[in-house]
Amino acid sequence: MLFVVLILLMLIVSNAKIAPAGEFHLDYNSKENSNIIKGLFVILVFCSHFSQYVTLNGFYNKPYLFLKSHMGQMVVAMFLFYSGYGIMESIIKKGFSYVKSIPCKRFLKVLLNFDIAVLLFVITQHFLGNDFDLKTILLSLIGWGTVGNSNWYIFVTLILYLLVFVSFVIIKLKQNRVTMFISLLLLSVFTIIFVYSQMLTDRPAYTYNTAILFVLGGFYSYFKPYIDKFVMKSGVTYLITCLTVAFMFFFAYNVRTKSIYAYSIWAIAFTLAVVLFTMKVSFSNPVFEWFGKRVFSIYILQRIPMLILQYFKISVNHQYEFFILSLFSTCLLAVIFDYLTEKLQRLIWKK
Repeated sequence: MLFVVLILLMLIVSNAKIAPAGEFHLDYNSKENSNIIKGLFVILVFCSHFSQYVTLNGFYNKPYLFLKSHMGQMVVAMFLFYSGYGIMESIIKKGFSYVKSIPCKRFLKVLLNFDIAVLLFVITQHFLGNDFDLKTILLSLIGWGTVGNSNWYIFVTLILYLLVFVSFVIIKLKQNRVTMFISLLLLSVFTIIFVYSQMLTDRPAYTYNTAILFVLGGFYSYFKPYIDKFVMKSGVTYLITCLTVAFMFFFAYNVRTKSIYAYSIWAIAFTLAVVLFTMKVSFSNPVFEWFGKRVFSIYILQRIPMLILQYFKISVNHQYEFFILSLFSTCLLAVIFDYLTEKLQRLIWKK
């Protein structure tokens, strides 16, 4: 995996542009730039899932294992942040008309695509000799259970979409900065209640401990003009902000496993650190951008080729072949999946 890490580093630095002293990249949170960052992290998610199917030993795997152990769930942090940020940006621009479209255009579309993917897993598993009872399949269709697919992130995303809809219904009465802020506070409360409900049902910590980053994205969108004005005022204010976030990060990192509060602070600090970094350094990378535009399909389909290749024992003695074949197959599946689901969505949701 050392070679994979080196390739990612080369791709990162190849087209990096550092803003001159006293200047910043004002489009750091644009859709194009966020896609590039998401593309990088979805590749890291792929690497993380790949490591679950092989045994990574030896000197050449240590750099990646070090990176993996230190990042943990932060490989999905930016997905949640940018999702919350993007939704809030749409609400600010479009108002209640966007909010009322969330159950159909956001929730149902994601659920439909997810269920199609789950059925693909059921079919794949059947041919591999693994069958599941009806209850397991039904729970998998909402992201609570699994038939070999990744599920928790989609379940959390669907819940957060519903919470946004419930929280922002009040702007139908009056749409201004005050009601939007109240809605954000409601979203925060509902998200915290959701997190605690997951804890009470003994769900694994990774299924809920990054949900707050979605809310962070919403608040960042709301306060972005003020944040930019302060942080970009000078190199000194930028440095002070970076040092503050770094202090939060290192302080919370050592105690992150002791409570959900410490973990949340660490996750928030990590996310803000990435955002601050993109203010000064921008990337123009077609590879990461391609992956960033297909986060859902890359994320949800990657385990299908991994399961098949594991069945044929390619993962045992041919790890690099396993990695390359899995990545290539995932990309091919993602292109086909996106093409067919987009056509299906046009048929269902055409005006």
